[in-house]
Parts: sequence; C-alpha cells; structure tokens
Amino acid sequence: MADAGNQSVMAPEAAASSPPPAAPPAGQTGVSSSQTGVSSGQMGSTSTAVEDPGQQLPGTLPPAAWAGLGLTAGLLLALAGMGIAKVLRRKKDAGVSAGRCVTIEKLHEQGRRKSQQDSFFVSAGEDAPPRELIEQGPGLLAVVGDGMGGLSNGDQVSQAAVTAIANSFGMLQGPPEEVLLTMLTRANMAVNDMLGPDGLYSGGSTLVMALLREGRFHCLSVGDSRICLCRDGALFQLNREHVFREELYLRAVNGESSIAEALSHPQGSGLTSFLGMGQLKYADLPAQSVEIRPGDVFILMSDGVYNALTEEELTGILAGGPGAAEAIRAAIQGKDYSNQDNYTAVILRC
Repeated sequence: MADAGNQSVMAPEAAASSPPPAAPPAGQTGVSSSQTGVSSGQMGSTSTAVEDPGQQLPGTLPPAAWAGLGLTAGLLLALAGMGIAKVLRRKKDAGVSAGRCVTIEKLHEQGRRKSQQDSFFVSAGEDAPPRELIEQGPGLLAVVGDGMGGLSNGDQVSQAAVTAIANSFGMLQGPPEEVLLTMLTRANMAVNDMLGPDGLYSGGSTLVMALLREGRFHCLSVGDSRICLCRDGALFQLNREHVFREELYLRAVNGESSIAEALSHPQGSGLTSFLGMGQLKYADLPAQSVEIRPGDVFILMSDGVYNALTEEELTGILAGGPGAAEAIRAAIQGKDYSNQDNYTAVILRC
C-alpha cells in the first residue's frame, strides 16, 4: 500500500513621453502644434490653425471613427471580462464539487470476539447533510476508536475517547489542525480521568480522526488504525502506524539488531502509542492535508478490516462504487476466520 504539498517597471523614456492625442470634442476644428508633436519651426509657420471647418487634418480620424473604435474596445473588454468570470466560476464550482462527500457508509461488526470494543462517530446526520457541513459549517468529522482486546476496559476506553470528541467538536473553532489536536487532547484527558493514575495501561484504544472542510481532508491518528484514500484505482495510506516494528527498523539501521529480527519479531505489531497510557508517545498529524477530488473514497478502519482483507481486495471494493460497507462485510464473513476481530469502518465517498 502506498504511504498514502513581476512587478513591471516602466522604462524612463516611456514614462517621460506624452500621452497620445485625445479625440477632438465635437465642434473643435484645430489643434496646436504641440499637440501634434510638430514644432512651428518645422512647419515654417507660427500657427497651424485650420481655417476650413470641414477639413480633416492629415493623420487624424473623424469623430465617427473614434466612436467606432470606442465601441469595439468596449465590446472586447466586456468579452474579456466574461471569459475571466467564466474561468473563475469554473474554478469555484470545481472546488465546491470537490468538497462534497455525497455518501457516508458505516460498518460496525463484532466478529468472533466476545464483545464489541470498537467505537465510531460521524458528525453528519439527517438534520445536517454532509454537503452543508463541508461547504458552510464546521466541516464533516469522522472518528474510529479500536479498544485494545489484550487489555481490560478496551470498550470503555474507546467509548470515552470517541464520546469526548463528539461532545467537543461543535464547540471548537479555528484551523483544522488546531481543532483535531484539541479534540485529541480532550479525548486523552477523558480516558486518563476514567482510568485514574493507578489504572493506566489497564485499558487502551487507538484513535483515527478525519475532518473534511472547504474541499480538503485533514486527519490525525494514534495507534495502528488506518486512514486510507482510494483514488484512480490505487489505495494510499495517509497515516503512520505507531507499532513496535517501526522502532525495530531503526534499531536494525543503527546496528543494534538485525534486519531479519526487525521483520520477524513476534511483538512487532505491538502498539507504542495509544490512549490509556497516560502521556501519549506519538501522534501522527500529516504535514499537508489532501485536496479532495471528485471520485475520491476515504476510509477510516480498525485493524479488523485491513488484517482480514488483502490490499487488492479492499481496493477493488472501494473502487467499485457505492455499497462498499456491505461488500466489506460480505468479504470478511466469507473468509470465516475463527478468530475474526471486531471490524469497524467509516467510508466517505466524494
């Protein structure tokens, strides 16, 4: 999976030259030599006044011609303005359409586990359509938390984290990155308060959040849940996973262990950062947000989804059009794994 960012200066001679002669007003029959740029010495006369009112001076245009030129120039300016407005309107329309997620699909299954420890939240509802939230409101928020099955209280931790985010989202203002970080802070505080000083590490949860606002996709994550983009038939992971394997890679590169050990370590998938550990060790906030394009499909998912399906299977489902949530459910159930984990996904199709 691909780890799916002149000021012109007038020349002195031009600045010093005189402007071209203006069209003579109606009834004016002559111009001075200074206006025509010819000195009286060159003409051999001290005056160039025209005695015949009906005579047209050489090198000048009749009033009717000036009027025609003015009309032509006006039409050209109007056409140019229309063209510029059309281009700007196209750009605006493209930005608006790119920001619209027309469908939201949700998948939330227990699998073969004794309880459901995953939690999720989507800010859009019947009273707040996704398009209005993205274009005019605070944005569209999607959240998935995966309670850690290896610890107790995983379900309570994921619920506390997601609930804290859901309760605070509508009250927050500011840049998307600031909003996401503030919600993570509140979620982590809620979990720490619930567990208490003596209960840290007794329960934990991953967390992935996505905020779609004004045509861009912003995200933040802790743990190993994934945020991916399916675009043009390819799947890109947008966040970094906080697992022990990443630290093993660095140890191998620094000569502290072998590459073979880093690739095969039995605890390589263990989490190195999660809600429930007190102070977070890592939080992934990509340096650049993603510009949303028509046809993009974003998915936030717990490991119960991506561990059950291959990248090719998941890509084919997401690229296949609406109904991806049901297709993922059918595909996972078709595997019939005896130890199938909880699996949760929020799919945003734009």
